[in-house]
Amino acid sequence: MNFHSKCSPVLKACAVITLLWTGLIPQLTYANTPAPAAGGVAVAVNDEEMAALEQVAEVPLEGRSKELSEERIIPWSWGNKLLHGALNRAGANGEFDPSKGIDWGYVPNPVYSSEKKFGLGLVAFGLFVADKESLNVENVKPSQIVLKTFATTNGAKGIEANLRSLFRADTYRFNADIEWADTPEVFYGLDIESGEADANELIYDHQGENFQAHGLKRIFGDTFVGLGLRYHKNKAEDFRGPNIAAAGVLTDSTSVGLSGHWLHDSRDHQDNPSTGWLFQLDYANFSESFGADTDFDQLEIRYSGYRPMDTFLSQQTATIAWQVQGLLSEGNVPWDRLTSLGGSRQLRGYEQGRHRGRQKVLTQIELRQPLTGRHGIVTWVGIGTLSEDISDLGKERWLPNVGVGYRLRIKEKTNLRFDFGFGRGDRGVYVSVNEVF
Repeated sequence: MNFHSKCSPVLKACAVITLLWTGLIPQLTYANTPAPAAGGVAVAVNDEEMAALEQVAEVPLEGRSKELSEERIIPWSWGNKLLHGALNRAGANGEFDPSKGIDWGYVPNPVYSSEKKFGLGLVAFGLFVADKESLNVENVKPSQIVLKTFATTNGAKGIEANLRSLFRADTYRFNADIEWADTPEVFYGLDIESGEADANELIYDHQGENFQAHGLKRIFGDTFVGLGLRYHKNKAEDFRGPNIAAAGVLTDSTSVGLSGHWLHDSRDHQDNPSTGWLFQLDYANFSESFGADTDFDQLEIRYSGYRPMDTFLSQQTATIAWQVQGLLSEGNVPWDRLTSLGGSRQLRGYEQGRHRGRQKVLTQIELRQPLTGRHGIVTWVGIGTLSEDISDLGKERWLPNVGVGYRLRIKEKTNLRFDFGFGRGDRGVYVSVNEVF
């Protein structure tokens, strides 16, 4: 893919258009409130200025103290207001209005990771309530749709759509993920030690079409069961790197399967919870009788917990979140369905595709601390490992990671995230929407 020469001017033009479109150079107006003249003689003010003074007088002292404290916390308050103004004009106002049907917002999507390098895209995100019955529920959990596009300087480009919908007051759920991508990736082998040797690097261009969807029904309490469908078609080409001999492993692959799902979900939100816990089992059977190239089975196990806690960083309550997950495989698993450690969603800090295997287990814990306004920070630590056989899980080397991130609320319970992850001898920068888990 000779994309760089064509893409760079396009990216620059997109960047300029995006800045103008979101209003990062708005018209600023200033209102100077006149001070009393010497000797206690009041200076005349117009009606608008008098109304502003009356509004200030009506604000309780406690509220004014909070505003002043926020000004001290953010000395660049003018920049903060400029940012909020630009986001508000694009619909990313940090709030959710169910009366709009789908409450849309848009933000530029700067892309950077060690795999994709620098690029630019657009994220469109919408919150909605799926039916009238759900609308009448107090503290209703909104459904969400996210659309993402990107193109980067090293030729990566892609389109992704994610849907998380709740019906009949969360009696039913329907989730779907669609992705098309054309990206350069790496392959080192099927264990952690292979991934740590630069001589094993194989670079290739990956073209993928992936779709998965499943429906769920609440059967009692917070417990759901459901069925789903999965389709994955991936191919690799244009191989280069020191380990060109490994290219024979990366043959064209099509995987089609049916999935079964069981979960207990007491979280207060699907994408950005602050309380509750999730225990989830996802089983998928891929078979030649469905149209797949090979027969194999995969079981994914996921447990996540969330608890509010007070910290010394802010007067706002933080969330401590933790997760344990594993993926177990049996049968003739193709290269594109192997599990991995690294990338933007698990063990951030390791290059995606460097560490792959048939079996995986990892754990991560994260502190999510809101700051003033719509800003927040996160810190995390994690550890994970891979193996060829289930019985060997934990016997290979474990990979640790740590990281820190910045959060900007663009809709109610929807954050734009910037993460900086560090692994053993590796690191990564990630930009995305919604929390990792």
